[in-house]
Amino acid sequence: MEILFKFIPYYLVHYTAYAIYIVLAIFLLRKISKNIKNNVTRDLSNQIIVITGANSGIGFETAKNCVQHGAKVVLACRDEITAQQSCLQLNSIKKKSTEFIKLDLSDSSSIRQFANIFKKKYSKLDILVNNAGVMAIPNRCLTKEGFEQTIGVNYFGHFLLTQLLLDHLKLSSQFRVINVSSVAHLAGTIDFQDLHFSKRFYHGMLAYFQSKIANILFTISLQKKFDDQKLSGLSVSLHPGIVQTNLFRHLRGLTKVLFKLISPLFNFIYNNSFEGAQTTLYCIHQNYFKLEKGAYYSDCQKQKRLNNCITPENADILWNLSMKIFGL
Repeated sequence: MEILFKFIPYYLVHYTAYAIYIVLAIFLLRKISKNIKNNVTRDLSNQIIVITGANSGIGFETAKNCVQHGAKVVLACRDEITAQQSCLQLNSIKKKSTEFIKLDLSDSSSIRQFANIFKKKYSKLDILVNNAGVMAIPNRCLTKEGFEQTIGVNYFGHFLLTQLLLDHLKLSSQFRVINVSSVAHLAGTIDFQDLHFSKRFYHGMLAYFQSKIANILFTISLQKKFDDQKLSGLSVSLHPGIVQTNLFRHLRGLTKVLFKLISPLFNFIYNNSFEGAQTTLYCIHQNYFKLEKGAYYSDCQKQKRLNNCITPENADILWNLSMKIFGL
């Protein structure tokens, strides 16, 4: 009992400090969260748009807006049941506006199958929104290709998907690739010697931070390739805001307990899914020539990329590594 008693003060101090840190972070995030609504729209008739993870949350709100403005939208999702339900909702807005094609970003064979089906059905692709993602997976696990699950889905899956759809993107004038990243990239680093946490300490949030850095590096390299090939395409990345979505489903242990205890405070900073879709919609609707190619957006405006890991050199390293992995 004496040994146990000695440790109680330490844990009380530790947990209290952890809780205070989270509360302070909440109010800081509230201060910088502007909840700006996109006020730019354009006619999307005859535009074909693929949105990953569009069966719910930000992806669904993005798809809904695109349908309302005349686009044909393909929901690229893993969960067939919810995707079909979302299709019914969207097609009730405009008949035959939406189609679901199954896509599992953790499985390269599923990605290749999606690309093959899409290319047989459609003659071009105007906008690709790489929106889907996972976060805070409690234990290190791997995809079928041996990628750590978070970077495997959030980055490598979208990298391969984009490469496989590139020929169809090129068939559209002024095409766009929009990569949903996060302000969380500011807290992370990227380790090219151990992208999959096989040697270093694994934590779900560290893996998430790294994957969001990768999304931005991918955007930079992709734009460079477009420019080098003199293609009429642009690539941008963005932060959607602090949004309560099913990304939080993987929280476990102390983090989950504290999250539940302080969840009422998050109402001060959370955007709903509609608000979270606004910067994505800005990048979809804004005049092609008014968007800065390769840039990072938040609150419907260009923002600086402040993480020292985000450099053209690191973008090249990640691109070359990814091309080699997939044999492209």
